Amino acid sequence: MLVLLSIIILLLAAYLLWRGRWGYPIDSFPRVLAYHKVTGFEFGGTWVPPGRFVSHLDCLLNAGYTFISEEMFLETLSGTRNGCAREILLTFDDGYQELMEKAVPALESRKIPALIFVVSHFIGRENSWELALPGRRCRHLSRDEIRDLAGRGFSFGSHTCTHRDLTRLEPNEARDELVRSKIELEDLLDLPVRSLSYPFGRLDARISREASLAGYEAAFSMYPPGSKRGPDPFELRREGVYIIDTLGSLRRKVDRGPFFWLEDMKGRAINKVAVLTPILKGIQFRSRE
Repeated sequence: MLVLLSIIILLLAAYLLWRGRWGYPIDSFPRVLAYHKVTGFEFGGTWVPPGRFVSHLDCLLNAGYTFISEEMFLETLSGTRNGCAREILLTFDDGYQELMEKAVPALESRKIPALIFVVSHFIGRENSWELALPGRRCRHLSRDEIRDLAGRGFSFGSHTCTHRDLTRLEPNEARDELVRSKIELEDLLDLPVRSLSYPFGRLDARISREASLAGYEAAFSMYPPGSKRGPDPFELRREGVYIIDTLGSLRRKVDRGPFFWLEDMKGRAINKVAVLTPILKGIQFRSRE
């Protein structure tokens, strides 16, 4: 009985902390989901097996959710369109080549649009910012593949030039990452690049201001700091989807019911761990010198 009472007290304290520091995000706005890799096993947490990814899509469709395009989301953000809580914008960070085989067919067969964030200097190349663990070297979409997907209705945004934590860069470096990646992708696509995803979800007031000055209309984080009464175009929230997520946890992320706060705290904890990647990567690099 004492153990049960202790657990209840701890959960209540955690909830009150969460409610005071973050609280529920605005409920009437479309949800945004963030995936990374749809692939087989790897060491890490930002991947989802193809079969489970398909089950995610079908679960949400069967629950009555509608997937919207980047265009529709931006219209909702600007106030020229009425969005709702039963809509979802699907996003992918990094733009890995495996999406072509393991995610795109499922999306196209269900007529689901998606917004893919590309690291402009790694187009057609293997990633190098992740920790050097077995199986984590993955190739990114090539220029031709990006053009092909754009022609098939998928939209593309910037994930900067080199996937560095912008908050750790000098002002001129951060500005160059934001501006140059936008220009390079627009030259490739011959289309405006309207959205940005901050690497590692990391931003501060300086970086969000630079994103606005660079000409983006929207910039996505993961779990923005603090609580806001409405969506900030340059601190947009996304719900990360990871290998540990079940159909139940996925529904809690988008339904925002009584146990949403646990999902939010779990997501924030995972995102905090991800922030260690550039630090540990630097240690790995120095150890090889």
